[in-house]
Amino acid sequence: MNDSDNSNSQFLVDSPQMNGMMTTSSGAGGGGEDPLLMQPMNNATLQSVLGFLRKNGLTETEELLTREAAPVLRNDCTGLPPEEAISVEFDAFVQHANDCTDVIQAEFSQLLFPIFAHSYIALIEKHAPTARVFFDRFKIFIPECFSEYVFKLSLIEDSMTLRPNEYVNILRSNKVLVRLSKPTVKHLELIQTRLIGVKNIIAKHVCIENADEGTMSRTMIETQMGGLIGVTSKNEKRHKMMFSVVKDELMQNIEKRKAKGKDVVKRMQTAQHCPQHDRIPLPPISEHQRDERRNWLREVGKMAIISPETPVSICMYTTVNAPIGVASCDFSDDSSFIAMGLSDSSIVINAMDPMNKMKKLREMDHLEKIDVETADNVQSQMFDLQASTTSVRYTGHGGPVFSVNFSPDRRLLLSSSGDKTIRLWSMDAQTNVVIYRTPTMIWQAQFCSRGFYFATASTDKTVAVWSTDRMQPLRIFADSYGDVGCIDYHPNCNYVAGGSEDRYVRVWDVCTGTRVRIFGGHKGAIIGIKFSPDGRYLVSLDAIGNLMVWDLAYQRLVAAEITEQAGTKGHISFSRDGGVFAVSHGNSNIQLYSLDALIGSVTASGGGHNDVWMEPKVNMEGFQIGSYPTKQTAVIGLHFTRRNLLLGFGCFGQ
Repeated sequence: MNDSDNSNSQFLVDSPQMNGMMTTSSGAGGGGEDPLLMQPMNNATLQSVLGFLRKNGLTETEELLTREAAPVLRNDCTGLPPEEAISVEFDAFVQHANDCTDVIQAEFSQLLFPIFAHSYIALIEKHAPTARVFFDRFKIFIPECFSEYVFKLSLIEDSMTLRPNEYVNILRSNKVLVRLSKPTVKHLELIQTRLIGVKNIIAKHVCIENADEGTMSRTMIETQMGGLIGVTSKNEKRHKMMFSVVKDELMQNIEKRKAKGKDVVKRMQTAQHCPQHDRIPLPPISEHQRDERRNWLREVGKMAIISPETPVSICMYTTVNAPIGVASCDFSDDSSFIAMGLSDSSIVINAMDPMNKMKKLREMDHLEKIDVETADNVQSQMFDLQASTTSVRYTGHGGPVFSVNFSPDRRLLLSSSGDKTIRLWSMDAQTNVVIYRTPTMIWQAQFCSRGFYFATASTDKTVAVWSTDRMQPLRIFADSYGDVGCIDYHPNCNYVAGGSEDRYVRVWDVCTGTRVRIFGGHKGAIIGIKFSPDGRYLVSLDAIGNLMVWDLAYQRLVAAEITEQAGTKGHISFSRDGGVFAVSHGNSNIQLYSLDALIGSVTASGGGHNDVWMEPKVNMEGFQIGSYPTKQTAVIGLHFTRRNLLLGFGCFGQ
């Protein structure tokens, strides 16, 4: 019988040198062999030898010994009950990872959570008490970014609570994607020869991609981790995205104003990345909108350019008469109105300038009597000037108003609520004109920059695109594995971005319905998302305070800012020139970041010309250019005026 046939066999070390030593010892002693040298090599001793070889970089020797000693290395697991073998193998895997070099150890950390989760699930189905012992013993080895998922697994106590668990179903139906370098893959192949259970879990529930983008660093690896189903696949980069915006006279004047007397960062030529003007049917620009843009054009010369040398001016508005609280707010594009969605289901709209009151249309009977062809001043006859007011309240929702959003021409207001409805309000008639009913709650609803179309983010894990002339959505994007809590429309109206509880940022093409971008790396649910005015960059914010900047052109993470500003509802607002953006996490603080400084740093390091690999800037010096706390007011809304004055809004004591 050979060693491989005997489950209790042990591996005997046999070499010419040791045989010689044994013979000499026998000759000197006059009889018998040295018991120490004749002692069989057991699993613990072999593990110590393999650890020594691994630490000293003797990979080939380690590989040879692992293959030769495979029967002994499997001995401790093959003779044990399945529930105990899982614990032994996971412990061996953790020890192997800890003995590796820094970078390989970081790459192995991507595998710890999926192996831990599926091992725990398997134990729950076989023997729940053993599963709890396994969980309590090994949960400390799981990277901190997965702590939320580990907590959700801890709520599973037996097979009855296992079946309906949403996260378990996601893990079982999807493979976790990890990206490993060739040396790490070689290490993994070595350890899998003796850890059969771990090997089976990896084969069934893990997908491994080769990291051929250059040398992997620990920072690069850690900024990619955090998603429930791993990192994003390289196959996601096959979609082309027309991310640019056509530069009209207004945008050209803003760029000239920004470049006046300063060195401007040279950016990518964007003409070839603009979508066709007729790619999606957009409504014509109304005369009112043309007038607004002409007024804005006249104010460009007075626009402040924000920088560390010329800090931002902030005007903070606080409401004090909302005992239940304010759930949302929005400023009109020209900063003339502010809408507040209250937790008591009502909406309050205030005029920012007391002299610029909100006009109300006359009753229908009076409007029908106006002769449009012969009347001298139709506008003055249509509105009841005596009924004009600086504040109006809309009622109709049956739950907290989670979002409010003005249309670009300020004639309509969009709101979403916990009563599972989206409502369209007429600013002129000051009444509700359309009710869109949905099967689930809508966290956010937002118009595109041309009006007519709007997008919604809901608790049923979908993003939908609607139009104001239809009662049903035009597109439904159902890619997410968690509630979609925030959305943003791209400035060219061709794309919609959504941030989900599954920690992924996704971008969809409105025209084709295709997901053209997906980014992973957040460590918490995403609570805020915003495109830059030029359409190339996307800023996202998560619940534990991490802020990330994504480059849509090169499909990569550009920068990550790790803060302790945890919150539940975030807001991001870009300055009118796109050089800086302000962030609030729903707490009593406003942070200001310089996108121009970030782009300048990336370009200086050569990253602007490399679309294959670039290490993201983590907590880059000079990226954050200001932090502005309030006393007792949680900031729930931010807005830059056309002169780059930052307006903030919050509810006192909320």
